[in-house]
Amino acid sequence: MDDEFDRLFMSVVARLRSRVAVLVGSRPMADDLIQDVYVRLRGSEARWRRFVGHPNPYGYALATAVNLARARWRVEWRWVPFEEVMAPLSDGGMPAAESRQDLTHLLRSLTAKEAAVVVLVDLDGHTLDEAAALLGVHKGTAHRNRLRALAKLRTHFTEPALWALAPTG
Repeated sequence: MDDEFDRLFMSVVARLRSRVAVLVGSRPMADDLIQDVYVRLRGSEARWRRFVGHPNPYGYALATAVNLARARWRVEWRWVPFEEVMAPLSDGGMPAAESRQDLTHLLRSLTAKEAAVVVLVDLDGHTLDEAAALLGVHKGTAHRNRLRALAKLRTHFTEPALWALAPTG
């Protein structure tokens, strides 16, 4: 059964790492959080059985990562962050690095719940119902969090043409 857990976790870890990196803002922090997710899910028999038996293990692991990230943010919100230096990309693609940095900045302006819904619906392509189920909240709560997030994100753009983030329900 342990091998089954490891195989299943390794099958979702690449996708999970990319989404968590967007959520927390850096790859090293994402790697730390992924390790914490592994320890949390593997830590008790009940958790790893739920993970292995879950119909969407990626969603279950992502929800765990969001919960752990929120717990960290509650502790770290008073800390004064140092400027993070983005590691140079191997291809020297500054536009990609700048857009990733802009996305990270925008997501950090949201609450954890709002960012989680935006990541699931707008970046991962889940429906609002799926996102609500993955986050363990009612569809109306997820919809309200997404509307608030999109309203906050629109304040960052000065041109209405950039308001492509239209609420869907």
